[in-house]
Amino acid sequence: MTQENTEEATTAEVPLERSTAPARGARPGRASSAQRTSASGRGSGGETGSQALRELLDRSRHELARKPEPQRSKSKADQRGASQRVAQRVARRTVGRLVSGTAVNTQPIPIITALKGTPYQAPVQASEPSEEEARMVLDLAADIAAIMMRAGAGTSDIEVSVIAACAACGLATAEVDLTSNTLVVHYSTSDGRLLTVMRVNRGESTHYAKLASVHKLVSDLVDGTLGFHEARNRLDAIRSQRRPYQEWFVTGSWGMLVGSVVMLLGGGAIAIGLGIVMALLVFQLGKYIGRTSLPSFFIIVVQAAAATLIAMAAWNFGLVDAPQYLVAAGIVLLLPTQALFSAVQDALTNFPLTAAGRIIGVFMSFAGIVSGLAVGLVCGRALGLDPIEVLVPRTSVHVVAAIISMGAAAVVAMAGAVGMQATRRFILPAAFVGLASHITMMTLTLLDVDNVLASLLSATVAGFLSRPLALRLGAPAIVLTIPAIYTLLQGLAIFTAVYQIVAETDSTSFAVGLSSLFTAIVANAALAVGAVLGNYLARPLQRKKAKADQAAEEARGPESARGPDMVRGSESSPIDRGSLSGGAT
Repeated sequence: MTQENTEEATTAEVPLERSTAPARGARPGRASSAQRTSASGRGSGGETGSQALRELLDRSRHELARKPEPQRSKSKADQRGASQRVAQRVARRTVGRLVSGTAVNTQPIPIITALKGTPYQAPVQASEPSEEEARMVLDLAADIAAIMMRAGAGTSDIEVSVIAACAACGLATAEVDLTSNTLVVHYSTSDGRLLTVMRVNRGESTHYAKLASVHKLVSDLVDGTLGFHEARNRLDAIRSQRRPYQEWFVTGSWGMLVGSVVMLLGGGAIAIGLGIVMALLVFQLGKYIGRTSLPSFFIIVVQAAAATLIAMAAWNFGLVDAPQYLVAAGIVLLLPTQALFSAVQDALTNFPLTAAGRIIGVFMSFAGIVSGLAVGLVCGRALGLDPIEVLVPRTSVHVVAAIISMGAAAVVAMAGAVGMQATRRFILPAAFVGLASHITMMTLTLLDVDNVLASLLSATVAGFLSRPLALRLGAPAIVLTIPAIYTLLQGLAIFTAVYQIVAETDSTSFAVGLSSLFTAIVANAALAVGAVLGNYLARPLQRKKAKADQAAEEARGPESARGPDMVRGSESSPIDRGSLSGGAT
């Protein structure tokens, strides 16, 4: 190596060890002085110099990599790293909750949760049956639903009864699809086979005695005290169960209901008697026209027109002083009370399609009543009858009148229970609930509470009392709720509004009458809303009673309440369990 090359190599050693930092920040495409020196060394053919430059470059890089950074910069880096790690940990936790959380709206809800808050919320679940047994259980559940639909039960009550029956017999994964007149029950076996049973209801015939019998059957099945075969036999007997009262007695009860409503409104003895006769005539007229298969809308129109003409005739002949009471009582007889309650209940319990169908039927019934009143008033004028005076001066409430009205309210509720074909053991409880709701209505009226709000609160009292009493008697709450609501129906308000629309005078107009009609309809709808609210408010009483019963059973011992094969969580087959209960095999 020459002296010139030695000097170049020596001068290249200093920038190599110091130029590493600038080399990292150098612009792309521009070589450093060390790289140019290395290139010149390679260009001159010095292999030893280029090898030395490579070793120095590698050594400098390793030293810089092992060299620690200043303490101040390290602390800042550590702080930034810690904050980033915390932020990443929080983000991962949040995303994990969103993705794999157990929120109700992102997870499939077991159908057994529909029994929460119902009388069947703790069913005795048997083991999964075979395919043939599952088909038999589905037929049993569908027949239960068909009887309840025809007897006048609400959609939510039908659904929970079907779910409870399926769960008690081992079909905990069954699915129920229920509309206003159709029921479909699906079940998938363990090997993937799909079983489907459907029932169609083509008409309703209110029968609260049969409804109570079905409720008792499902309760025994859920408690584990009833086997499958015995439940099948009992359901067949319920299907052919006769009505508790003769037809003439039911017709007379509707007449007593109308006469008691006239007394409740303040009518005299003659008006009460005429109300009973009018109810009998209107009821028989509707029954006779119904044989012609005429749609119910036209039947209601004819019945409302007949009630209006009878009241106008009684007024013109001087038999009554307040004919509007007769018409109001007739409207109470024609109002779709049960359909209105069921429609509101379905709307509030997440059955929108069924509620929409029922509301249309209720609206058509209201339209038929209003149309019939208008037709009756027009026909009465055409016959030369004087119009009815509906503006009666308000009188103060006397003790005797209050006592008479309370007695009339009790009779209305009892007559409603008989008309709905409830058994005798429900008559007095219905009178008690109806009397309590009427007293609430009177109290709120004396306190000048708005009519709609008073109706809502009074019906809430009726619903609150109906649920525990009906469950204690072994029946759904509707058996006592509907008869109690009859004492609160706003028949007089509907007639007054229609009269203002038809008989327009200087003091009244079509707009005023239409507003009054809307208020009357809202007040009647508030009765159904309050009844549903009262039923839900009474649910804690049911849970307390269930806990008390459970504590009593635990104190007596598990085998005292049911046999060894009937304990909760029994793994016996539902068909085998029926034979243990004494049913047919």
